[in-house]
Amino acid sequence: MGLGAQGKNALLHALCLMQKIMKLKFTLRVLTRNKLFTVLNIAGLALGMAGGILVFQLVKYHLSVDAYHKNADRIYRAVVDLHLEDGSIERERGSAYLLHSTLKKDFSAVERTAYLAPKSMTIAVTANNAVYKYLENESAAFTNADYFNIFDYAWKIGTPEVLNEPNKVVLTERYAQKFFGSQNPIGKRIKLENQQEVTVAGLLEDYPTNTDLKTDIFVSLPTLKILMPNYGYEDWGWINSGRETFVLLRSKDLKEDFEKQMPAFSKRYYGADSEVFRYHLQSLSDIHFNIDYGGKIKKSTIDLLLVIGALMIIIACINFINLSTALAFKRYKEVGVRKTLGSSELQIFWQFITETTVVAVLSVVLAMIIANVSAPILSQWLKTPVSINIFDDVKLMGFIVFLVIAIVFIAGLYPAMVIASFNPLKALKSITELPRKFTLRKGLVITQFSIACILIAVSILVVLQLDYLNNKDLGLRKELVLHVNIPTSESTRLAIFKNQLLQQANIENVSFFRTAPSSKAGSGGSIKYEGRDWEKFMARSKMADEAYVDTYGIKLIAGRKPVASDTLRELLVNEKLVKDLGLKTPGEILNKKLLVGDLDKTGIVVGVVADFNNTDLYTGVEPTVIMTSRVHYHYAAIQLKAYNSKSVQDIAKIWERLYPDNVFEYSYFKDDVARFYEREELISNLTKTFATLAVFISCLGLFGLATFSIRQRTKEIGIRKVLGASVFSITTLLSVDFLKLVFVALFVAMPVAYYFMAQWLQDFAYRVSIEWWIFAATGAVAILIAIMTISYQAIKAAFMNPVKSLKSE
Repeated sequence: MGLGAQGKNALLHALCLMQKIMKLKFTLRVLTRNKLFTVLNIAGLALGMAGGILVFQLVKYHLSVDAYHKNADRIYRAVVDLHLEDGSIERERGSAYLLHSTLKKDFSAVERTAYLAPKSMTIAVTANNAVYKYLENESAAFTNADYFNIFDYAWKIGTPEVLNEPNKVVLTERYAQKFFGSQNPIGKRIKLENQQEVTVAGLLEDYPTNTDLKTDIFVSLPTLKILMPNYGYEDWGWINSGRETFVLLRSKDLKEDFEKQMPAFSKRYYGADSEVFRYHLQSLSDIHFNIDYGGKIKKSTIDLLLVIGALMIIIACINFINLSTALAFKRYKEVGVRKTLGSSELQIFWQFITETTVVAVLSVVLAMIIANVSAPILSQWLKTPVSINIFDDVKLMGFIVFLVIAIVFIAGLYPAMVIASFNPLKALKSITELPRKFTLRKGLVITQFSIACILIAVSILVVLQLDYLNNKDLGLRKELVLHVNIPTSESTRLAIFKNQLLQQANIENVSFFRTAPSSKAGSGGSIKYEGRDWEKFMARSKMADEAYVDTYGIKLIAGRKPVASDTLRELLVNEKLVKDLGLKTPGEILNKKLLVGDLDKTGIVVGVVADFNNTDLYTGVEPTVIMTSRVHYHYAAIQLKAYNSKSVQDIAKIWERLYPDNVFEYSYFKDDVARFYEREELISNLTKTFATLAVFISCLGLFGLATFSIRQRTKEIGIRKVLGASVFSITTLLSVDFLKLVFVALFVAMPVAYYFMAQWLQDFAYRVSIEWWIFAATGAVAILIAIMTISYQAIKAAFMNPVKSLKSE
């Protein structure tokens, strides 16, 4: 009785399934038969894929920052470029307070505008009959209702309109939990700066982590005028870097026309200064990456990450190709037999592609484990949230599927074609025709080690530059200076605080100031010297008392220090300002009048100090004025005789007696300066991590090739030993071929590494030189690692009993 159509189909499916199972069993048998090479292949691919996955997550995070807002393509920040008469340009992310309301009034293209004014504040919360105090440095800001019509926040309670009223505040869930626990926060009151009570009028869901807008306490904008009545609300020239204007255009296509109207806008409100104040719009997608306007990471660093990720995968694929093609000659007879028995080249090709696919799948499983373990460490190093969760991350899942397919295609295609094309007659006669001249495999080894050497050389330079930045003499004292916040600049308490501190045995000096000598924050403006017109350059302003110079160890080269004063009377200037004024000697400026533009006050220059770096080392020394102005003091600088935790405790006790309603906070000046170079720290950690990974993957491949090569030459080694060759000569013979490849890799890598080094260093006003020894050290490291990788197998082969060698097949 014959089978029906349905039965035939079932039988066909069963046969196909059995064929696939048999093919898979054969694949697994082949892989287990060559355990060492299988392990090396899986380990190399897994490490490369893990590196690629981590880089993918890092890049994905940075590219996704604030991209989730539904109107992201229409959101802009109004930034201003200050074009000075000396030809320099100061780029400012901040804007005048009047800008947000004026833009909305003057331009039909503008749909919404928002003003965001972050402020460090002491916040007092009463709960359970007790008062809890919090110092919020980065989480609190003043804003208007339109901020929430521009950016996407999920409201649990309330609406944006509550921020149009004075003395209202909106909290995120995490901060409501922090202040009030599980209680309903609506209607609760908190006190700002021990002055102003505000009522919680709204509750927001916590926002995503991939944002640069890290505000959790939103205080209504009208409250800012109550808390800070003397801020320059009507002054178009009063610009603060931390206070930003955001704009939502009715269409992204209107940006070009809008910016064409900005010169006329500046003319209308700035008059003769309109050529100085040039506003334009910065797209939301550019904010995270544009360092000139306070961005977090350069686009070039993202490009570097992408290149590194691609290189990790390429190095891993090179390993696979090298080991697979080397192993292919060991399977020469197997292929000959299969072809003789009727297998076509296509069947053999797909068999080896199947083997590659199995290896790739096993590798990706191991890669996910490595990436999961590494992600928390990498997150801490790079200060960037990196997580690996394939089931909740569709993009990551898609990337991994693409990665497996790409690796199978890139790494599996060439070995499969080589193996499938073997001549069956030559294969059965064991005629392997291994070429002794330059081969693709040697070229791949050179490529692999070239990449590793480039990463080693670049990482050495980055570490040197970072060390240089952290240790360069800035013309002032970084060590043993403690910074403490000052809640109020009221003169009596400042005097008491200073006197009590100076009675401590471990305290040398105390100074009150607004910004440290080297600081990211700062103010400045034009100056007038004697009867001259406004100068063409800007001068940085440092508001500080008479002890500032001694506390920071700034050298006085002419004149004297200013006398104690609560207001601007006497000034110190630096050498750079004297030179820019065209004066020949520091003494010429002493006892001369100087009008300081940003305070609009005139003082007498009584001293000249040596130049010091008043910002990071991306820029050079700038003209600087140091002046007394007690109302502007926000911090105390305390010079210690030695680092001592007890001294910090004693300072805290004195501080808390004087400022019982506030929260004590301190930092060391040297740590504040080190934070200037977080981007360099990130690049340093990246290059070191991936250079180590690249070297390790390369060594896996070199180890595998050395193992295979030495096995192929077993009889040769036995004959040489019988003829009297020493262990050293055999080890040298076996190692020298591979070391030649490493030398060629170094020759290829060094010019490329030099180019990247020179390009990266261009950003710094102060930088290390690219010395010859960096390349020598890179070469020494690469050669030493290669020798250590090869020598084990070489020495093992050299010590082998020649009788066993001559008997081996």
